[in-house]
Amino acid sequence: MASNDYPLDADGSITDETELARAIEENEAELAELLRLLATTEELAEDLAPELRESVRENRDAVRELRLAFEREETLVLLQKVGEESDTLVELLDVLAASKDLTDDLVPELRVAIRENREIIERSRLALEREETLVLLETLGDNADTLAELLDLVDATHELATDLTPELRDVARDNRNVIRDLRMAATGFADAHAENDVDMYELGRNAGNMIALVQTMGDPTFTEALDATIDGFSQDDPEPVGLIGLFMALFDADVRRALGRVLAAARALGSASLEESD
Repeated sequence: MASNDYPLDADGSITDETELARAIEENEAELAELLRLLATTEELAEDLAPELRESVRENRDAVRELRLAFEREETLVLLQKVGEESDTLVELLDVLAASKDLTDDLVPELRVAIRENREIIERSRLALEREETLVLLETLGDNADTLAELLDLVDATHELATDLTPELRDVARDNRNVIRDLRMAATGFADAHAENDVDMYELGRNAGNMIALVQTMGDPTFTEALDATIDGFSQDDPEPVGLIGLFMALFDADVRRALGRVLAAARALGSASLEESD
């Protein structure tokens, strides 16, 4: 029906009813489909209404708790944070999706690896379940700071060794003969120690006594006395001394001091011999 078939106003303009009728006629197919969907929805609602009433009746407490949960301030704050971090949440979901895909790809390989290494895994599990292992792990946990410091020290030592290695190679190359002689000396000392029953404590004491003797021999008083004695023995043709001359020499202060030293040395030597015999 053309537009000129609709009733017009007195001034010849189209009325609202005419405009509505025209719109209905132009969209009658969509309107018919909408009416059909409404009828289908009404039938579906009639079928679902009893089930919905029963479901609501059975879950009334749960629905009430859910409503109260959504009305809590913490829930509102959580929803607000979720909204503010929606971009991060989307990225996290993408990561989770990628992780799921990776897991789906790795699971078959992991099953095969576990199946092939079942005995090793069983032994590892038994080893980790041993009391000694638990005590070790507990000790490591208690000394974690010390272990961290030790690792730092090892790292620094490794760097120092790396820096010193070229220098040590050069020193070893320049002193190869000396090192070989020292090695031979150490080998000879070890062989002598193996062939003879050497008391290492006594060896240490003797070495200490030797050091003390050398220190004493280096004393200026001892060296002066030794020089004087050597000078006395080194005279070309000393004058012979008889019994009277020996008696008269006892009145010489230098001779008496020398005899005093000789007697003191003899007394110390006799005391040392007595201690060794005891």
